[in-house]
Order: sequence, then structure tokens, then C-alpha cells
Amino acid sequence: MNPNQHPRPSDADFESLHAAHAGRIRAYFLRSGFPDSDADDLTQETFIRAFKSIRTFDPDRGSFRTWLAAIARNVARKRWGQRAAPDHFDPEIAEDVFAAPDNRTGSAEAREEIDALSECIDALPANLARVVHLRYVQAMTTRGVAAETGIPEATVRLRLSEALALLEGCLRAKGVLE
Repeated sequence: MNPNQHPRPSDADFESLHAAHAGRIRAYFLRSGFPDSDADDLTQETFIRAFKSIRTFDPDRGSFRTWLAAIARNVARKRWGQRAAPDHFDPEIAEDVFAAPDNRTGSAEAREEIDALSECIDALPANLARVVHLRYVQAMTTRGVAAETGIPEATVRLRLSEALALLEGCLRAKGVLE
């Protein structure tokens, strides 16, 4: 065996890895704007790819979690490329979202910050909350948000700027930002 390759895990090992990481991978696809059924399929595809290429995983180059995240990003990019309007999604924002703490497994401080942010977003006027959701939760580009909402791209940018200023003020008032 090549010293850089590792033995294939058993089915039990794979089930354990799936149980430990599937929720996070599925959450990434949901945050990236994929519907539930697609998120399930994409999560499954990610783990199939991981299982097929597990021997290429090198712990000296990074954690299993990071390696699996790279596979998930590639799966998402492939699916984005198959969409009718792939330029309406921003993979970089989706990748940033992927790094966001998961509400169920994050620290108490991270959960408080996420809760505060959710409350601040809920307090936004509906037109601003919608563009924030489309841009940062569904990872749409400003062009995609404009197409989805039927408003000019420049207006989308203005609304995002206004929303971010309001969110910053709200988060400061809640003590999340200094």
C-alpha cells in the first residue's frame, strides 16, 4: 500500500462519519438555497463521493471535516452549473455560510449571536429582510436578487446597504457588536 494512502473504512466507520457530518453538510445545501429534497440528494452524493475517494484523504493536509466540505462545495458548484441561471447564485457567499456555526452544535456564545442576528433580521422592514435573505441565506448574487424580486440591481445594492446598517445598529444595541 502507498504510505500516503489509508485503508478504506468499514461500513460502521462510514456510518459513524455520516452520522457525525451529514447534518452539517445538509445544512450547507439548505443555506445555499437548495430545496429540502435536493439538499438530501446532494448530501447523499457528497458522502458517496467521499466514500469512493476516501483513500485520497490525507490528514496531514487538513481535517476530515475540511476535506468533506471541499467535496460538498464541488457537488454544489456542479449543481449550480446545471441550473438555468447559475449566475444568480454566489458560491463564495455559500461557502462563507458553510463556515458559519451550526445552531445545534455551536457554542452557547455562537447560538446567542445567531439568535440575536435572527431577531434583528426579523425586525427589518419586509423589503429589506427579503433581499438580505436572498443574498446571504440563499447565496444569490445581486443580479439574482434583482431577477427574483423584479427590482433594479442598483436598488438591491441600496437595500442591502440600508439593511446592513440597520443590522449593525441592532446588533450593537444587543451587545453583539462593539
